[in-house]
Formats: sequence, C-alpha cells, structure tokens
Amino acid sequence: MQQARKIARASSNIALTGQDKRSFTGNQPERKQRKVKLLFSLTACFFLSLVVVAQYSSLVIMNYNLGSTRAELAQIQGNLRILELQVAELSSISRIEQIARDELGMVDPEIGQLRIITAGREDDSRLGE
Repeated sequence: MQQARKIARASSNIALTGQDKRSFTGNQPERKQRKVKLLFSLTACFFLSLVVVAQYSSLVIMNYNLGSTRAELAQIQGNLRILELQVAELSSISRIEQIARDELGMVDPEIGQLRIITAGREDDSRLGE
C-alpha cells in the first residue's frame, strides 16, 4: 500500500513539471488583483446603492412635507375666506349706521346743519347749499 502511495505521488509530481508549476504559481498575483478589483467593485456598488436609497428616502420625506404643507395651505385659505366674510359683514355701511344710531346715540343732521364745500379754483370755490 505504501508503494501505491509513492507511485501516486510520483505521478502527480510528473504532471506538474516545469512550466506547469510556474503557470500555477504565476496566477497567484493575478488572482489577488482580481479579488481586489472584485472587492473594490462590490464596495463601489454598495456605496452607490446607499446613495440611491438615500435619494429615494429624501424624496419620500419631501413628498410628505409637501402634502402636509398643502393641507396647511388649504386650511389657511379657508380661514382667510371666513375672515374676509367677517370683514365685509363688520364694515358694511348699514351696520355702522345702526351702531352709530343705537349705541352711540347719533342722529341725522338737520338741513341747516349741513354745508357742502366744493374745492377747485379760487373764483369757483363757494359754499354749497
């Protein structure tokens, strides 16, 4: 049995002679370069994928903020319409006249109390009737 092992070893040594051994050992630096290139490529792909994911996450955040801002704008515009209606209601002439008469006790002027003055050239300025 030992002889069979010796013969198997001898035949394997014969198969890897001279140039075969050099080509086998010569591939070591080339394999290392390939591994380094592969590792670099995988690392670059990983970081690029992180950049893409970060871009999409920022896009999602911006869309969420845009939606909430639009909702807030719609609410503010609704409040603006309500306030404009209140301004129109409170500044109506009939309401102001009613407050002047009822709360402040004001009355319409009599005919002799009212004078109309027109502005213009000096010779045309006169008291109204």
